Amino acid sequence: MSSSLATSIATNFSAQLVARVCSFLITAYLLRIVDNDVLGLVNVRLTLLYSTILFLTREPMRKADILKDSLPAFVNLIWCSPLICGVLSVLCTLLWRLISSSSVEVPFFILASFPLAAFIESCAEPFAVIALRFSLHRQFAIAQAILISFQRITVFLWIVLFHPAKENELFVFAVAQILASFFYLIYYFVTFYRLSKQKTEELKMFGGFADFFPKFGFGIDVTSVRAVATLTGHSIFKQLLTDGSSYVMTFTQLLSLKQQAVYDSVERLGSLVARIALAPIEELASAYFSSVLQSSSKVFKNNTKSFDDAVSVLSNILYVMNLSGLIVCAFGLSYAKIAVTLYGGSLLADNGGGRLLSVYAIYLWTIALNGITECFAMASMTNKGIVSHGVFMAISASIHLTLSFILCSYFGPVGFIFANIINMLGRIIYSWRHISAYLGAKTPSVFEDLLPSPSTVIFTAFALFACLLSELLFASTPGWSYTLSHLAIGGVLFLLLAAHIFTNDPVISAQINHIQRQHRD
Repeated sequence: MSSSLATSIATNFSAQLVARVCSFLITAYLLRIVDNDVLGLVNVRLTLLYSTILFLTREPMRKADILKDSLPAFVNLIWCSPLICGVLSVLCTLLWRLISSSSVEVPFFILASFPLAAFIESCAEPFAVIALRFSLHRQFAIAQAILISFQRITVFLWIVLFHPAKENELFVFAVAQILASFFYLIYYFVTFYRLSKQKTEELKMFGGFADFFPKFGFGIDVTSVRAVATLTGHSIFKQLLTDGSSYVMTFTQLLSLKQQAVYDSVERLGSLVARIALAPIEELASAYFSSVLQSSSKVFKNNTKSFDDAVSVLSNILYVMNLSGLIVCAFGLSYAKIAVTLYGGSLLADNGGGRLLSVYAIYLWTIALNGITECFAMASMTNKGIVSHGVFMAISASIHLTLSFILCSYFGPVGFIFANIINMLGRIIYSWRHISAYLGAKTPSVFEDLLPSPSTVIFTAFALFACLLSELLFASTPGWSYTLSHLAIGGVLFLLLAAHIFTNDPVISAQINHIQRQHRD
């Protein structure tokens, strides 16, 4: 794995870890004191409105090839983000207001506060794009940490200190969301003003703080606008695929608000690994692949060392993702019920939370693989390839929403996870077919390069069997002594498996030796 990419991932990971854990612990507390219907409204319907607007604003600017020869034209384009966000906010708010299905009437101020928060963040988006494009990974990670933690901390302090009435809890969440977005914006403005005065190496192309803002005399590069427009359509379908279950819950009445709160809470618990580890890796891998790969080049021309490094990075990251997914499944299936009980108490434990989380462990594996394969595929696609991928996403989105509706009708909330797994597998296959065509003979072998070694697979299978047996013997019997015995067995097995991987797994051992050599040098 490229040392620069590894360093960037470590920086992003460490900065967001505390924020994610803090938010996780506060959410666990809120599950025990906040009304279930309020949690269902905020965490599913209102958060979906907020995330839809932001995703469609951010994704095209962050992923499109828009950094051309003219720096002012690039800056002018990224400052279109607030305008795009404003239009999206009006359209989505009207849509949510008119056809969102809910037995609880949401006041307009509460509904509008989440698009308002998204608009405030869009004013900081130009700085976020510059941070990603010019390797300011530390500043980007800190900003994300502020955004992640501030809203939950505000809600926690407000509820603990002032004990608002149940009917005012929605107001608390709305104001906290706006405040978090505001401080996120202030951080970027202050940070970039300070960096412009320091004349940092990363921002040497910018003459001063004024260069971070639009200059209307330079216009906007037409090719870049087309790239953003192409990715905007693509992003709509990607959003439908990513949050398909939330859209079905928002615009239908398949699940009650309580069931929605349970599903969302389990999803938040299950996706903690994805949010802490996978999201930073995916963001930085996307930036790395985009900077190294030239989508207009043919495979036989890509004989540079940087291109070979990109293929090596792809192979190593996918190997680690497969290994991590295998481990998560081995232990997640047996310890899901304990995890949901500790996290959400009786609300989750008594409403099928354990079963949801155990299936989610399999889904996490597919999320990890799809994130990396899609990053590489998108970075290596021409505009024609992106359009074709958009058509695939449109078809997939329709199938995914239909599957989500049907499977939820038959299997309840767990049907959403089944639909998500099927969706992710389809996207992985599509991306891998493109990668294989693009790399040709340099394509990593699935069995030799991407799957864990046979000894690791056998050891993990033994751990899975032992954990399932332990769950049958101990976890099914009430009492903390039995639960602790089950946890102890899992802990010992995990340590033994980790020791085996670090000492015998060829890829992991090679990476550790490489890092140790760099540290000695």
